[in-house]
Amino acid sequence: MMQFDAHKIIDAPPNRVFPLLMDPAVLIESMPGLKTMQEQSPGIYAVEMELGIPGFKGQYRGEMRLDQVVVPHRYHLLLEGQGPNGDIFMSLDVTLTSSHEGQTDLHYQGEGIFGDQSNSLTQKVLSGAGNVILGQFFNAIAKRARKMPH
Repeated sequence: MMQFDAHKIIDAPPNRVFPLLMDPAVLIESMPGLKTMQEQSPGIYAVEMELGIPGFKGQYRGEMRLDQVVVPHRYHLLLEGQGPNGDIFMSLDVTLTSSHEGQTDLHYQGEGIFGDQSNSLTQKVLSGAGNVILGQFFNAIAKRARKMPH
């Protein structure tokens, strides 16, 4: 099981950052590998992903749920999917805290499971890849938030 726990300082207040994190179009543009999000009901989406992680490449389909939403401070993301190399599961709590300079301290923590848990080398590679993907995603959100008009 992969553990995620990181902070990202974003040069925009939470009320500008939070809507980006809830917008399917922004999520598709910003999350590496996320191809489609079709809303099934409020906060629940059918998703398609294409992963390029060695040993885990392929098309994955599943469900993404955004719940426990407290605008503009926190939400919980749950992702479950299936593909050619096994199942994907990720549970992530995202918290946005305002700083005195008008910035946002975005903190995310949670866990993920990709495929077969018995191969420790594969899990190390996947854990590193998972952290890189989340880092790229939150960097893309930060860049977009900085470009928004005040």
